[in-house]
Amino acid sequence: MGRTALRIVSRYVRDSYLVTFGMTLFVLTFVMCVMVLFRITDAIAAGGSLALITKIFLAGLPSAFGFSIPVSIITAALLTFGKLSANGEITAMKGSGIRMLQIMAAPILFALLMSSVCLYLNAELIPTSYHARREALRQLGIESPLQLIEEGRPIRDFPGITFYVGSKRGQNIEDVLIYQNQKGSVARTIRAQRGTISATADKTGLLVDLYEVRIDPFYEDRPGPGTASHFPYVIDLNRLTGADPAGGVKKKSDMTLLEIMDARYRIKQIYPELDANALEQQDMSLRVEFHKRIVLAVACFAFVLLGAPLATKTHRQETTVGIGISLGLIFLFYLFIIAAETLIKHPWTQPHLIVWIPAVVSIGLGLILIKRCD
Repeated sequence: MGRTALRIVSRYVRDSYLVTFGMTLFVLTFVMCVMVLFRITDAIAAGGSLALITKIFLAGLPSAFGFSIPVSIITAALLTFGKLSANGEITAMKGSGIRMLQIMAAPILFALLMSSVCLYLNAELIPTSYHARREALRQLGIESPLQLIEEGRPIRDFPGITFYVGSKRGQNIEDVLIYQNQKGSVARTIRAQRGTISATADKTGLLVDLYEVRIDPFYEDRPGPGTASHFPYVIDLNRLTGADPAGGVKKKSDMTLLEIMDARYRIKQIYPELDANALEQQDMSLRVEFHKRIVLAVACFAFVLLGAPLATKTHRQETTVGIGISLGLIFLFYLFIIAAETLIKHPWTQPHLIVWIPAVVSIGLGLILIKRCD
């Protein structure tokens, strides 16, 4: 097989793969954004400024791309090579002396490029956008307080509490439930039949006036429920930025990779009140977050290396099958991440290494399948 013919084959596979990738990326990103667009329309109608709503929407795009790019990478690999295999084109290429790795060259190079893009997204852009979104939400709470509250869904944007509203009409809310969390467990439950919500006088918080209230425990320093006809509750909007009010420490999801490394280096200074065991757990939490972001970027390369020969061996070109396998592989990656985060309290298990298992297995299995395809 001459170089000219090899270039023609490479260009054909590259173009087919890029077209499929582009279409998949567009559809997935659009689906992820469409629900946000409906909420933005409601927020504008309720008085939120267009500039602020646009900022909140744009701040959500990096995380949307951080998910849709890896899914599009594996879906494009499965669909493109499944179609080439089902049509007999892979067999014809191999019959002409082209090895499987040569056929996959262009998608592999593109996947490496996308891994670099995802690494930048996970390392810098996504955590920065999280922080920007929280700041925009804080400002939205000042301009239009009720837009921070969505009926029928638990709201966890406020650090330390979970807020639920059964229904809302204007500034009036009904069936209110507030969980005050402490060290991961429910420390206090506040239930109210109705209430109103507005910005505080100094514009730094939300004033939730609750009526016909049951509080358990009624007093924070001793057990026992109690009731009240009126109970004002203030939510500090400054905490929406995600920083520790006392030390100015960002949430780990808002930290860039460099900030995570710096936090690990200064962990004793940042958390002087923690004992040795708690410090080790906090350090492991940061290590898991650091490795998780790198693994999710490497996933693009692993997905092509596994998806292309897998589709070639199975000879399937159905779109639904390709998307189903893609979501399944993504689910496995996140399953190991969840397992690692669960084991943070047991640092001896080395949970930061567990997040690498699906990536290493995918790459190893992909190399085996590539060899078998030849």
